[in-house]
Amino acid sequence: MSTIMTSIGTMVKNHVADNKGVAKIVDTASNITARSADPIGTIAFATDDDNIYIHTGSGTWVKLVTQAVSS
Repeated sequence: MSTIMTSIGTMVKNHVADNKGVAKIVDTASNITARSADPIGTIAFATDDDNIYIHTGSGTWVKLVTQAVSS
Protein backbone atom coordinates (compact mmCIF):
# COMPACT_ATOMS: atom_id res chain seq x y z
CA MET A 1 0.00 0.00 0.00
CA SER A 2 2.78 2.41 0.87
CA THR A 3 4.43 1.85 -2.51
CA ILE A 4 1.21 2.69 -4.37
CA MET A 5 0.73 5.89 -2.33
CA THR A 6 4.35 6.86 -2.87
CA SER A 7 3.99 6.34 -6.63
CA ILE A 8 0.80 8.40 -6.79
CA GLY A 9 2.37 11.18 -4.74
CA THR A 10 5.42 11.25 -7.00
CA MET A 11 3.28 11.35 -10.15
CA VAL A 12 1.19 14.24 -8.78
CA LYS A 13 4.29 16.14 -7.65
CA ASN A 14 5.92 15.71 -11.07
CA HIS A 15 2.76 16.79 -12.92
CA VAL A 16 2.46 19.94 -10.81
CA ALA A 17 6.15 20.73 -11.24
CA ASP A 18 5.94 20.27 -15.02
CA ASN A 19 2.88 22.51 -15.39
CA LYS A 20 3.36 25.09 -12.66
CA GLY A 21 3.11 28.67 -13.84
CA VAL A 22 2.51 27.79 -17.46
CA ALA A 23 -0.35 29.46 -19.32
CA LYS A 24 -1.39 26.85 -21.87
CA ILE A 25 -3.71 29.27 -23.71
CA VAL A 26 -3.20 32.92 -24.66
CA ASP A 27 -6.32 34.44 -26.22
CA THR A 28 -9.12 36.91 -25.54
CA ALA A 29 -11.36 36.43 -22.49
CA SER A 30 -14.41 35.69 -24.63
CA ASN A 31 -12.56 33.03 -26.62
CA ILE A 32 -11.19 31.46 -23.44
CA THR A 33 -14.56 31.29 -21.68
CA ALA A 34 -16.16 29.82 -24.81
CA ARG A 35 -13.86 26.77 -24.56
CA SER A 36 -15.19 23.62 -22.92
CA ALA A 37 -12.95 20.70 -23.88
CA ASP A 38 -9.83 21.71 -21.96
CA PRO A 39 -8.69 19.54 -19.05
CA ILE A 40 -9.48 20.67 -15.51
CA GLY A 41 -6.69 22.92 -14.28
CA THR A 42 -5.81 24.39 -17.67
CA ILE A 43 -4.44 27.91 -17.23
CA ALA A 44 -5.19 30.65 -19.74
CA PHE A 45 -4.08 34.27 -20.05
CA ALA A 46 -6.55 36.75 -21.55
CA THR A 47 -4.77 39.31 -23.69
CA ASP A 48 -7.63 41.80 -23.69
CA ASP A 49 -8.18 42.05 -19.93
CA ASP A 50 -4.79 40.80 -18.63
CA ASN A 51 -6.46 38.23 -16.37
CA ILE A 52 -5.60 34.62 -15.66
CA TYR A 53 -8.36 32.01 -16.02
CA ILE A 54 -8.42 28.41 -14.76
CA HIS A 55 -10.70 25.76 -16.24
CA THR A 56 -12.64 23.95 -13.50
CA GLY A 57 -14.42 21.53 -15.83
CA SER A 58 -17.54 21.34 -18.01
CA GLY A 59 -16.73 24.64 -19.72
CA THR A 60 -16.50 26.62 -16.49
CA TRP A 61 -13.62 29.08 -16.23
CA VAL A 62 -12.70 30.93 -13.04
CA LYS A 63 -10.97 34.29 -13.27
CA LEU A 64 -8.22 34.78 -10.73
CA VAL A 65 -8.58 38.06 -8.91
CA THR A 66 -5.26 39.52 -7.91
CA GLN A 67 -4.21 42.60 -6.05
CA ALA A 68 -1.08 44.55 -6.87
CA VAL A 69 1.31 45.03 -3.98
CA SER A 70 4.33 47.23 -3.73
CA SER A 71 7.38 46.54 -1.68
